[in-house]
Amino acid sequence: MEAMTRAAEPAGSPMQRRLMVGRAFLAQNVAVGCAFGGFGVSVLPLQQKFGASSATAALALSICVLVLGLASPAIGALIGRIGLRWTMMAGVIISAIGYALLAVAPSMTVVLLAYALPIGIGLAMFGPFPSSVLASNWYAHNPGTALGVANTPLFAALLPMIGMAVIRDHGLSAFYWMMVGLHILLLPFILGVSDGPADRAHAPDAHGHVAHEMITARSLLRNPTFWAVCLGAGFLNAVGITGVSHLAGFVAERGVAAADAAALLSVMGGSAVIGSLVIGILCGRLGAPRALSILAAGLALSWFAMLGTTAFAVMALCALVIGAAGAGVFPAVNMLSAHLFGQHSLPRVIGLFAIVTLPLTFGIPPLVGLLRDAVGRYGPVIGLVIGGCAVAAFMFFAMSRIGRRAPPAELPAA
Repeated sequence: MEAMTRAAEPAGSPMQRRLMVGRAFLAQNVAVGCAFGGFGVSVLPLQQKFGASSATAALALSICVLVLGLASPAIGALIGRIGLRWTMMAGVIISAIGYALLAVAPSMTVVLLAYALPIGIGLAMFGPFPSSVLASNWYAHNPGTALGVANTPLFAALLPMIGMAVIRDHGLSAFYWMMVGLHILLLPFILGVSDGPADRAHAPDAHGHVAHEMITARSLLRNPTFWAVCLGAGFLNAVGITGVSHLAGFVAERGVAAADAAALLSVMGGSAVIGSLVIGILCGRLGAPRALSILAAGLALSWFAMLGTTAFAVMALCALVIGAAGAGVFPAVNMLSAHLFGQHSLPRVIGLFAIVTLPLTFGIPPLVGLLRDAVGRYGPVIGLVIGGCAVAAFMFFAMSRIGRRAPPAELPAA
C-alpha cells in the first residue's frame, strides 16, 4: 500500500523535494567548506607547526583535488550500486576520520596522507558530485535552481572567519576537531537521503535507493557530444581556477597596489557564493547550453576588459563575473549532462567528466604561469584564454540551437 501511495506521487511532495535539496546543500557545504575554506585558514599555521615550505603545504589541497577527480568514476558506479544514502554516509565518516587525523598528526607527511586519502575520498563520496546528483534527481523536470542552491558555497566563505578565531584562541587541533564535529552533526541529515521520488516503474527500497540502468562508460567515451562537453566545460573550469591562481600576479603586473589586488581576490571569492545560484536560475530559464554560452562569453569579456583598464571599479566588476562564472560551471554541466544522457545516468556521466577533464583543470593554470614566464608578461597569455572562452561560448550556443531543433533522447544503457 505504501509503495502504491508513493507511485501516485511521481514527482515527490514539494516538502520532500525541498528537504532533499537542503540535505544536498548541507552535505556540499560541509565537504567543500572544510576542505577548501578550512584549508585556506589553516595552511599558514600548518607551515609554522611543522616547519614546512609553502609549496609542501599547498601540495595537500592539490593532492586532495587530484584524488577527488580520480575517484569520481568509481563513486559514480558506487552510487548506482548502493545508492546515494550509503555512499554519502560512508563519505562523511571517512572524511571525519581524515580531520581527526589532522588534529593529532605528528608530521607533515601524515597531513599529506590525510588530505590524499580520507579527505579526498570522502569529498568525492559526499561533496559536490553526489550532492548535485541528489538535488537534480528530485527536480529532474527542471533542476537548475535546485542545483544552484545545492552548490552555493556558503560555508567556504564562513569557515575561514570562524576558523581564524578558533585557531587564535584554542589552537589548530581544536579547529580540526570542530570540523569533525560538523561531520558528525551532518550524519542525521544524510540518514534521510533518498535517491529520488518514486515513479510507476521504480520505487525506493528500504535504504532510499532507486535502481535504474545507467549508460555504459564505453557508450559515453564513444559519444562525440560527451567529449565536446568535457572540452568546453573543462576549459571553463580551468579558467576559473586560473583566475584564482593568477589574478593577483596579473593585476600586480599592471601596477595595481597590493591592497587593491587583495580586495579583488576577496570579490572573486565572495562572488562564488552567488555564482552557482545565478547560473542555476539561468539554466532553468534558458537551458544549460545557453547558460554555459553566456558564462563563457562573460569570462571572455571580463578578461578582455581587465586587459584594458586599471580602474578598480571596472576590475572589481570583472572579478565578480569571473568568480561567479567559475562557480557556475559545475551546476550547469550537471543539468546539461542529465539533459543529454538521461537523469539516471548522471552519476556515471559526472564521474567520467571529472577524470576526463583533470588534464585541463590541473594543466592549464600552471601552463599559464609557464607561458607568462616565457613571454615575460601576461597579456598574450590572457589573449589565448579569451580566445578559448570565445570558442567555448560559440560551441555551447551551437549546442543550444541544435537542441532546440532536435531534443536529444536518453542513450541506451547497453
